[in-house]
Amino acid sequence: MPGFNSPKLLADASPQELREAQRHCAKVARQAAGNFYYAFIFLPLEQRSGIEALYAFCRAGDDAIDENVQINPAGKLDELAERLDICYELKYIDPNTLALADAIQRFGFERPVFNELLAGLRADLTMHSYANFAELRRYCYCVASTIGLHCLKIFGADTEPARNYAEHLGIGMQLTNILRDLREDYNRGRIYLPVDEMKRFSCTPDDLFTEENLGRLKALTLRMADTAEGYFARADELLPRELYRKLTVARIMGRIYRQILQKIKSLERFDQRVELTPVSKLAAAYQVLTEGETL
Repeated sequence: MPGFNSPKLLADASPQELREAQRHCAKVARQAAGNFYYAFIFLPLEQRSGIEALYAFCRAGDDAIDENVQINPAGKLDELAERLDICYELKYIDPNTLALADAIQRFGFERPVFNELLAGLRADLTMHSYANFAELRRYCYCVASTIGLHCLKIFGADTEPARNYAEHLGIGMQLTNILRDLREDYNRGRIYLPVDEMKRFSCTPDDLFTEENLGRLKALTLRMADTAEGYFARADELLPRELYRKLTVARIMGRIYRQILQKIKSLERFDQRVELTPVSKLAAAYQVLTEGETL
């Protein structure tokens, strides 16, 4: 493939080479997956290596958008798509593609779902605002729910009810991300708050973070937080009873993000990113792990 050295066959990778590739992805997750990592650690090794390979791919996409603004992010996403092509040929060129190709073979990730994820990442190159919530919801589905759909393959829980659950959980989590990163995204020239909602609360891009606008921004943020809460609540309703245990890690992720959302709702200013402490994340995981079988 142009731009890459000759890919190697996945079947020719030695067990040691595969283990090293998986350790590489585990290191990426450990360093960058600040919230997800506290759910990953409760997975069996095979599932954990699969989700870490998936995370490393998603991290590369985020980095192409957020950190490489001066070095052709569109080209970086094109390269990422080409690397994905290699993986679906069950070939590899480096540790990331080796681990992902192995995960694709083991878990059967669907390529159209990756295409939607890439479409969501590409939207960040051209879409700097969203006219209404319907547009924003589609974006959230592409960059978050798609990852949840892949995770269902890893969890052995890929059913239609579980897909509905993953879709709603992903949208709730991405809306939380948006509220958490308001100022950071604003500094990158992106405002994910729907334009029609901003108008409803008399906010404009120019005055969004001014002292005079703090009250209106707070009200708008609470409105969007309620929308996110609605998606989390609907996900709880859709959680398939028969897959309760298999979806433990997804439930931990949801619990952590709901706690982040509660902290966002308590803010008076939005200059800094909300984070949970490691102890709080582990406590959230413990709560999920010790819950009874009834919802």
